[in-house]
Amino acid sequence: MLYYHEPPTPFSDHTYKVDQGVSCDLRIWPSDVDSNSSSGVSSPWIMYVHGGAFCAGKHYNPNAWVIPTFRPRGCHVVSVSYRFTPHVSLSQQVEDCKDAFEWCKSNLSEIIGNTSSVDIDNYVLIGESAGGLIVSLLPFYTMNPLPPKAIVNIYGPTDLTYLSSTSSTPINPVEIQPLSGEFSKEEVVEGANSRDPAKALTVCPFEFDISEETYRKIWGVPDFQYTKEQRFQYDIKRHLRTTRSLMDVLLRKEECKNDGEWLDRLKVYSPLHLIRNGTLTYPPTAFLHGKDDPVVNYTQAEIFSDALNNMGIDTLTCLEPGQVHEFDNKYIGPEVEGWDTYITPIAEFVEKYIK
Repeated sequence: MLYYHEPPTPFSDHTYKVDQGVSCDLRIWPSDVDSNSSSGVSSPWIMYVHGGAFCAGKHYNPNAWVIPTFRPRGCHVVSVSYRFTPHVSLSQQVEDCKDAFEWCKSNLSEIIGNTSSVDIDNYVLIGESAGGLIVSLLPFYTMNPLPPKAIVNIYGPTDLTYLSSTSSTPINPVEIQPLSGEFSKEEVVEGANSRDPAKALTVCPFEFDISEETYRKIWGVPDFQYTKEQRFQYDIKRHLRTTRSLMDVLLRKEECKNDGEWLDRLKVYSPLHLIRNGTLTYPPTAFLHGKDDPVVNYTQAEIFSDALNNMGIDTLTCLEPGQVHEFDNKYIGPEVEGWDTYITPIAEFVEKYIK
């Protein structure tokens, strides 16, 4: 389902790196609250990572509630792109987001400095679905000695061994995604086997039956046009979901010699198992999840939250009954019923750690 909410203004677009010819971009929204370094007051910032099953999506506009929640509370917001599988692995996607973070450390203050100032060490990671996993992994791999003050995981997986094990369960209707018919099955399978980073995309729509003008409006991209490469990429996504091979491709199962190596690899990219392997600390973490989510079960949030609590780490778990994947895009503002129950507590949780 496509949610129609336009990106707030003002914003600015930037390229944080070009890798094998692929431009990796980000978008910056300055805080709504004036701050000035000469007065000793600097604003915190948020790095947001979008979802899309690791192989689709866009960075142009975070989930509906993110910017209306945090910009009025004095936070700058940065939404980052990353390269999509199958052409890159999860490890490379994490590296992309680490590179985006490093770019922000070097450039964000100068870009925003015309109107405000940035406390570059005072930041929060927020990720949705696939992005929820990526931001939950970043503290383990890339962000010392400046870990985030807090993390917000929006229905992102935390235990990939569980997701892999579900391949033997009855297929869920949400997993059945027929190909478009534009490309042959053989072409799509060949595309899913590609490991060429030079072919990676960083933007791919979820729907191709709406006007390009609609995307130009809701993404804030005046020259957006559909491309054959995007349509092919989304057929690859359909194939990976229907055949339940997304994790195999994302984590390069073909490199593992046996089931034991494969299980170890799943654990290496599972925050739940990483903290069980002797991690001494982890950022305070908030979770937002729908209890009827057919894509990532809400127990992924509960189990990780419990494990963090057992380590003495503060968490907040907001589980909304009857809601599925992407449900939170209904929260376009405080006037929406449920905002005070599910969105305000997350904002207040984050504020405890960035003040």
